[in-house]
Amino acid sequence: MGKQRKSGNRLAAQIAAEESEDDQVMLTPQQSADAPDESSAVNAAAQENVQDGADATEMTAAPAMYTAEQVQQMMQEAAAKAVAEALKNIPQQAAPQIVQVSTSAEQVHFLWMAPVADDNVVQFGDGGMYGNIVGKTGSFYVPKPDLSRILTEMNRRFMAQRWLLVVSGLTDEEREALGVDYKSGEVLDKRAFAKLVELGDELLDIYPALCEGHKVMAAQMYADAYRQGSRYVTRERTVKLNALSKRKGHEKGDFIAIIEDMNEKDAK
Repeated sequence: MGKQRKSGNRLAAQIAAEESEDDQVMLTPQQSADAPDESSAVNAAAQENVQDGADATEMTAAPAMYTAEQVQQMMQEAAAKAVAEALKNIPQQAAPQIVQVSTSAEQVHFLWMAPVADDNVVQFGDGGMYGNIVGKTGSFYVPKPDLSRILTEMNRRFMAQRWLLVVSGLTDEEREALGVDYKSGEVLDKRAFAKLVELGDELLDIYPALCEGHKVMAAQMYADAYRQGSRYVTRERTVKLNALSKRKGHEKGDFIAIIEDMNEKDAK
């Protein structure tokens, strides 16, 4: 009886062991189905990386295409950026000081009267900043503090010839220093200058008191009028003016050329 019980126990243990092995054999595929294989995950990741690399290579190899509008926009942005960078490198400077000449500042009035062509142009000051005069007459003003700017060598010569006159704005001492302290009647006024030939016999009264420069000017303007056939240039008046014009260095008179031409025409 005891032996049978031991045999039964061994048999039961053996059956239990076999069932346990069967369970282990059956669990192995169950676990592999439920849990991911580690090598498969590695392979899948590698394949994904290869695909990403291929995609990246494909994207790099493909040239970028832009429309004309996009190119223009990029150029404008690049230019704006370059300007902004350049401005950063410019040192900050103080605001420039602007000096304005007060309208109430004392002015020196100049008058231009010269026996030049009607289309002659003369500038006063750098670039004509004080005046551009076309023709025989004109006037301009210079602020007294700027007077030295107008006193160039050429303008001083014009002043000596009395082509450029100082009308007002200087004291007697300043006029004397510049040689523009005119005596009464020594310079033609604007009316006399503009209508010199048309003054007729009145010119006989004006001429003797004129300064050297304006005597020469009057003779030149009278000669121009004669060549143009002016009816105001008569032999009688020309002879009288020539007699008045005789002086040292001008022994024959300033109007002698007109008289000689009249004589030649009368002789023909």
